[in-house]
Amino acid sequence: MINRRAYRAESALKPGCAVVQGSGDTTVKAPGASGAGDFIGVYPYEANEAKEAGEPVGIVLHGVVKVLAGGTVAAGKKAVVKSDTSGAFEALPDEAGQYNTVGIFLESGAEGEYVDMLVEHGSVTIPAAE
Repeated sequence: MINRRAYRAESALKPGCAVVQGSGDTTVKAPGASGAGDFIGVYPYEANEAKEAGEPVGIVLHGVVKVLAGGTVAAGKKAVVKSDTSGAFEALPDEAGQYNTVGIFLESGAEGEYVDMLVEHGSVTIPAAE
C-alpha cells in the first residue's frame, strides 16, 4: 500500500528524489546543501516531470516507490538521503554515528539509476570501533 499526501512545492523538485519539510505544514522542498531537513517522503519517479515552486505535488510517505540512487546501492540495505542537494538516496554509511534512515532498497543499482525502495522512517546508531 502506498500512502500519499498532497503538498505544495516550496522549491523545484525532481522525480524520484527526497523531500523535506518546508516552512509551512503543507509545503515540501528539496533537501539543503548537506542533505539537511526533516525527511517527509519521496516525490515519485512515475510523476515523470519536475515541479516548480508553488505547484501542487503528491508525496509518497510510505510504500514502494522508484528513487534516484546517489551511489551504488544493494537490495536489502538501509537507505539515507545523500548529503548534497540532489535528493538522491544512498546506502547507510559504515562510519560511526547516528543516522536517520528513510527506507530499504528493494533493488540493487548504480549511481544515477532508478531503483525500488520501501519508504520507511527510522534511525540507527553505528557504534565506534573499539
